[in-house]
Amino acid sequence: MWRSMWRAGCLLLCLVPVTRQISITEFSVPHAVQAGEDADLHCKYELAAEESDKGMYVKWWWTPLNATSDQMHQLYQRIVGLEPVTIHSTIRLELLENDGIRLLNMTPADSGTYECEVSNIDEARAHQDVIVYSMGSGPQLNFSVAEDGPDEDEEEDVTVTCEASDVAPYPDMSITVDGNLISNVSENVEGPFDGLYDIVFNATVSKSTVDGAEVRCELFFKNDNISHPAYVDIETYNSSDGGERLGTCHFFVFGILLPALSSAILL
Repeated sequence: MWRSMWRAGCLLLCLVPVTRQISITEFSVPHAVQAGEDADLHCKYELAAEESDKGMYVKWWWTPLNATSDQMHQLYQRIVGLEPVTIHSTIRLELLENDGIRLLNMTPADSGTYECEVSNIDEARAHQDVIVYSMGSGPQLNFSVAEDGPDEDEEEDVTVTCEASDVAPYPDMSITVDGNLISNVSENVEGPFDGLYDIVFNATVSKSTVDGAEVRCELFFKNDNISHPAYVDIETYNSSDGGERLGTCHFFVFGILLPALSSAILL
């Protein structure tokens, strides 16, 4: 008897139709955005044939960089049968078709996780981290003569300083002299302040090493999602010029070295 009931139960389970849950079929969010640019976010969904859109809604959420899940901010909502609305937020946005949104004039403070939620009885979510990067002022070289060098000889030394302000995300730098990397540098990074960092690199070298040499400072990011032209300052130090000099920021585009026209360059 029990064996017959078990078989009947298995047969009923096998006859229960398998329902396909709501699914997100298109989700598009950029990995990285340059400060000052807009970003389009797209989220499209698909219902199973037997599913109804009654009571369905679509939402966009944003969690700031390094914040916890309970610090999520709702940006957008559309309930079926009602007009879509934007939710009050520090992020400026405009509505696109098919539940897409456009984030306007993004700043490093807008970095974080962007999530699309589609729900009726079932629920589907998709999310992507976005980094908003800024070169800030770009790297700037400065030279000054150090009368008493650290190497205990009578030769004058030169302090090479490279700095950049209002940079995001967390930056890194390198200084080379005629292509040789200077390793004995002191580094100071302050921030973040509204998502921005200030960075200063200092190195002291002998005057004979740097005199007449090409000194190059490069600002870069270790985040693999950020691709950008090399942003550098290149100067040739000449002690006959008086020893102190402020560099001019440059950047590379397709292998061509160009002077920076302003502190904010949109490529």
